[in-house]
Amino acid sequence: MPDLADFFQDQAETSTHVQFVYDLTAGSIVYVNAAYEQVFQGTCGLVNAELPDLLQRLHPDDRAYLAHYWARWQQGPPANEVEVRLLQAGQPHQWFCLTPSYQQDAQGRVLLGGTLRDTSVLKRYQENADLFNSRKNATLEILSHDLSGAFIMVQQIAEFLREEVTAPLNSRVPDMLGVLETTSRDSVKMIRELINLEFLTSANTDLKVDRVDVGAVLRVPLDQLQTGQRVLGHAFTYTVPAEPIYANIDVNKFTQVLINLVSNAFKFTPDAGLVAVHIEPGPGVVRIRVVDEGIGIPLAMQPYLFERFTKARRPGLRGETTTGLGLVLCKTIVEWHHGHISVASQEGQGSTFTIEIPRAETVDTTAPVGAVEVLK
Repeated sequence: MPDLADFFQDQAETSTHVQFVYDLTAGSIVYVNAAYEQVFQGTCGLVNAELPDLLQRLHPDDRAYLAHYWARWQQGPPANEVEVRLLQAGQPHQWFCLTPSYQQDAQGRVLLGGTLRDTSVLKRYQENADLFNSRKNATLEILSHDLSGAFIMVQQIAEFLREEVTAPLNSRVPDMLGVLETTSRDSVKMIRELINLEFLTSANTDLKVDRVDVGAVLRVPLDQLQTGQRVLGHAFTYTVPAEPIYANIDVNKFTQVLINLVSNAFKFTPDAGLVAVHIEPGPGVVRIRVVDEGIGIPLAMQPYLFERFTKARRPGLRGETTTGLGLVLCKTIVEWHHGHISVASQEGQGSTFTIEIPRAETVDTTAPVGAVEVLK
């Protein structure tokens, strides 16, 4: 029977991923495979001397994050993978995914092992895909609002002419106006169904959660919305925090939630009114507020807003239709992120929808100093 220890050691030595074992009692790395020299241009025999310089290359936003998990991993078998960035002079930073392992031998010695995979290419692909989706979804929403408004206006004019204009006997004008009304109504319905289908499709895919700076990733669709609404003559502003605030989110799904809430705000806000988005830190959370100066929501409707096919649904100020699914999908996606969504509104004074999601883990200030010593 082959020696399993030799088999796994051979497997580790030929791996293109960095694999290591850290002895907590000795406070040093007792094993690192040959991939260390290829990935980090170091020397295996000098890994402990090189470790402080390597840790200094950690992205400043990732140091407390990794230290927090390192402290947790020392308490028992780890369950979390983490992704961190290493800085490179004059080059894009490198992304690494650390998969940890834990073992305690008969003498009570605790060994922390791990595999470091370079995920830079995958992360940049994902970032570009998220960027494309954010811009695409914001643009679709703006175009749908613009086109819907035009078709609704044509429909209303056709209805007015049918009521106000007396056509000559045997004239085809009433029939033509009827065609205009029907075509405009069907076009608005088709546009909204397209947008709703996009939202439903996004909501029905598996979560792809990444630790991201929420203000940075949501700035992209917010910029797009601001530009589009300015063209349409509507007032839209947003604020993001000066310092990064990190949360674990599915960027594509969360962008759809934000766009949906902004779209709803515009539906019930007169052309002269303002819609604003504020992203801000809260105690242990990231808070996102969508504020409008619209007509508000009747108190009797508010308990039913987040129900499926809610009886609180109503057409927008410009005749926009609703399926009664948008807000329940927003609520579902927010809850998938272990968050909470709420509304505060008064008739004639506008509405504020507030989302709170947990921040990504940060350093536990109650942890013993020695728990994070290796990451200093």
